[in-house]
Amino acid sequence: MNRKKIALVTEAGNDLGYKFASILQKQDYTVILAAKGKMYEQLMQQQLENIQVVAIDFTNKNDIQNLVKYIEEAYGKLDVLVNNAEIANGFGQKVAQLNIDEIKELYEENYFSVLQTIQTMHSLLLQSEEAHIVNISSAMGQIENMKKSDFCYGDYQMTAYATAKASLEMLTVLLAKEFKNTSLHIHTFDPILMKNCTHNDVKICQEVTQSFLQLLETHEVSV
Repeated sequence: MNRKKIALVTEAGNDLGYKFASILQKQDYTVILAAKGKMYEQLMQQQLENIQVVAIDFTNKNDIQNLVKYIEEAYGKLDVLVNNAEIANGFGQKVAQLNIDEIKELYEENYFSVLQTIQTMHSLLLQSEEAHIVNISSAMGQIENMKKSDFCYGDYQMTAYATAKASLEMLTVLLAKEFKNTSLHIHTFDPILMKNCTHNDVKICQEVTQSFLQLLETHEVSV
């Protein structure tokens, strides 16, 4: 069994995946950063040190199964899975303007691909002495926030994005209950609404870094 901790991070094209991968790499994790399409090409051009970049479409079950096989053969386990893959669309659309095909596309990427990844990877995670799944969430997925008149994202009208993130929150709670008596711990984490951090430049301030690393030391569900 490989004693060094192994982490898999998915990149959504918002650069958060790379930033989380870098944080883990500095903590002496062996890091696999998975991306698709143009994002994969951009990461390969950067020639990242000590971070292994792989091409994958997380909506494709065969791709995920092939990655599981690779990790199992190379390392025998997975210690951390950071589900960051997502897209955003439908900004400012009222109900009459919603495009159902766009909503389905978003759910496929933001919810179903995460569920499929966890479903396929969980056996590898259970090979770890202590494993963590971190689902990157959003305050827009929390119903109580969206009810508030002064919530900064309350009027964005991103129906598909907000409801998919709400589904991810519920999935996290249900899976945490399922794996309660195992070595696998499951959390959500929103890196955006924290001090000195902004969404536009995807800045990871020290507070976010510390909170993220602390999450990997807790056994309680965090949503």
